[in-house]
Amino acid sequence: MTPTADIREELRELLDEEIPEGGTDQDTAFTDARLDRLIQSASNLYAAAAEGWRRKAARIQKRLGDIASYQTGAEQYERVDLSKALAAALKMAETFDGMAEAPAPNATGSFMFNVKRPGVL
Repeated sequence: MTPTADIREELRELLDEEIPEGGTDQDTAFTDARLDRLIQSASNLYAAAAEGWRRKAARIQKRLGDIASYQTGAEQYERVDLSKALAAALKMAETFDGMAEAPAPNATGSFMFNVKRPGVL
């Protein structure tokens, strides 16, 4: 696919990424250049979103070994349960993978069962 501003904006939304008010794309996990690479390498927008969620999961996976909580004097700090965030990111990738594999135009059948005619007939 060819990246456009509209496609990039839609992908950013599917990835639950938002440019902060007064900020730029540099203030997000996915810069415009990274989004463009995802778009160019994908067959459709949902495939790009699935890959983006896998990349988010990889970042979370790297942080899983971080300290869960620590205390300094009377102050105590606790991290979010990253394993839940990892599972959620992978579930989103799986969801978008399913959406990316929509039935082909020449497929027949129901929502549950699709049959695609072979190309040789």
